[in-house]
Amino acid sequence: MIRFLKIAKKHNLYFKRSKYDFNIEEIPILGVVVGKEQVQMEQEKIKTVKEWKTPIRIKEVESFLEFANFY
Repeated sequence: MIRFLKIAKKHNLYFKRSKYDFNIEEIPILGVVVGKEQVQMEQEKIKTVKEWKTPIRIKEVESFLEFANFY
């Protein structure tokens, strides 16, 4: 970590400490949770797909497929 900060400083890159978390096990990014050696969907997204009402109209099917295909 110190090496990274030294390189950043050398290139005039500075970070606001209050905006960053260091030494964490996992971080949520764009609906997925990235952790040590694994990437998982957020549980809330899985729950949304499982509880989605059965689509009837074409537009509803398209909406579901767009959401489900992203995750």
